[in-house]
Amino acid sequence: MIYFDNCATTPMAQEVIETVTDYMKTSFGNPSSRHALGLEAEKIVTSSRRDVAKALGVTPDEVYFTSGGTESDNIAILGGANIKKGKKIVTTAIEHPAVLNTMDYLEKCGFEVVRIAPHADGSIKFTDIADEITPDTCLLSVMHVNNETGSIMPVDKLGNILKRISPRALFHVDAVQSFGHIPFKPASWGIDLASISSHKIHGPKGIGALYIRKGVTIKPTVFGGGQEKNIRSGTENVGAISGFAKACSLINYADNQRVQEIKDYLLSNLLKIDGTVHNGGENESPYILNISFGDIRSEIMLNALSGEGIYVSSGSACAKGAHGSHVLKEMKAAKPDSAIRFSFSRYNTLEEAKTAVEKITEIEKGLRR
Repeated sequence: MIYFDNCATTPMAQEVIETVTDYMKTSFGNPSSRHALGLEAEKIVTSSRRDVAKALGVTPDEVYFTSGGTESDNIAILGGANIKKGKKIVTTAIEHPAVLNTMDYLEKCGFEVVRIAPHADGSIKFTDIADEITPDTCLLSVMHVNNETGSIMPVDKLGNILKRISPRALFHVDAVQSFGHIPFKPASWGIDLASISSHKIHGPKGIGALYIRKGVTIKPTVFGGGQEKNIRSGTENVGAISGFAKACSLINYADNQRVQEIKDYLLSNLLKIDGTVHNGGENESPYILNISFGDIRSEIMLNALSGEGIYVSSGSACAKGAHGSHVLKEMKAAKPDSAIRFSFSRYNTLEEAKTAVEKITEIEKGLRR
């Protein structure tokens, strides 16, 4: 098996599996319970919060556990949008559906939402975003790494300009595809809110976190027993939280060079096939590559590769039922219906990339015949 669909989800690290299993066997208490088992669970949540905060470079009291990236995005955007601070929201047209669909809802609630289109290489420049910020802007929401093309957005530079033009506005970043892969520094980049997810970094599914900068107040959107300081009520998923923390402790940016070599090998060799196009540019994450294969439709190539034990994607796994990629459509890509996304992890090897190139070349020749 060759697994090149790590943007959809990553395999859990063995260390994470062992951590979660140990918790489920021995420390199953509710962290809100005041007996010994509950207090033990509460300690696990507290220590895990410290580990996630350390990986983010923030303080533990700025980390709030959620069910994943989608919920983190929703809480940040719905809780951060405040009509008293202004009615304008600035975002991009290539955000994850968790952001775009929430923006659609806010637009119906009376907000003005500006969705900035990308350039042909999938990039969005600093000036593209800065030019749309006005004193009436109450929220800026820009992803760090695009989940389909890997394009890196200039979120490290936007905080200062936002606060200069609209001091009361909040800055949210969806960092689901960058956290744990490329450096992400919300504390020093002027970011108020940031969404991250466990299952993109070899942790469990169903757990994520929202960074809320100290001093920032947002309205809760989930109500209940007041867990996570009233930001996200509900009994904490302690086993998954402990696994998330373990996955954070395993982050190693030294993996990036080897992952980049895998991506570079695939890109240079796949472009030798007639009709293939790179849907992207130079400023990309090492972990994502989007290629169109001429007139071969995505699902045909995907199924053929699956039959060979090579698992890839034709786009976002969170866009079921969507008619094609909204990202490639906004980029005006030449062959959006033939796009395949390859996404990598630290467990992939150059040998896998070589095998994939051989199989894709064979499949392409067979389909042409």
